[in-house]
Amino acid sequence: MWAAMTPTMFKFIYENCGEVDTSAVKKKARKNYKAMVERTPDIGSFMKNTLRVSLVGGIVWLSVYNAMDGKMSHEQFGEMVKVTMQAPLIQKAFGGKNPFDSEYQNKKAEKDKVTNAMSDSEFNWITETIPGRNADEYTTIYHRCGLCALGRQEHHEDLIPYMCEMDFISVDLMGGVLHRTGTIAAGAEMCDFYVCKKGSEWDKEIRR
Repeated sequence: MWAAMTPTMFKFIYENCGEVDTSAVKKKARKNYKAMVERTPDIGSFMKNTLRVSLVGGIVWLSVYNAMDGKMSHEQFGEMVKVTMQAPLIQKAFGGKNPFDSEYQNKKAEKDKVTNAMSDSEFNWITETIPGRNADEYTTIYHRCGLCALGRQEHHEDLIPYMCEMDFISVDLMGGVLHRTGTIAAGAEMCDFYVCKKGSEWDKEIRR
């Protein structure tokens, strides 16, 4: 995750954050990253719990933010998150997924039960995937958010809502459109994701 995310992030810092010693930020951020990984509870491997990717991604973002020592605004942090999601390896990872498949959605619903039980830590998500009326739509509900726990641990609760923007980008990369009414990070009881395939009957229905 570090290798996939940080080249784009440090390029953003160099181009948008004024007189900053990017090399020094890299060194400090790397130390921050290692320390944050060590103090953050394990929620399972990348292979067994796919949401570990999101948790580690959050660790990378916060590690770099802390390394900036106050020289990055919240708004710049939000822009950095968006830019990171355009990194080639991340685009390739999400662009290679096709969630608009009934078998995929049914397997995801079953896999959620396994990953939910993998750890009772607040750093593990509690997820429920509900297949749609056909393969062109589905709903995912998050009853607990590991990134929110990370924000509390690192005393950066105010930065977590900026990370929520990555959801819209990741769904777009997979060929979908995300609609939701709230997120846990913004104070809602749950994150409710309704996703439909671009150009599908459900997408057209919403746009009417």
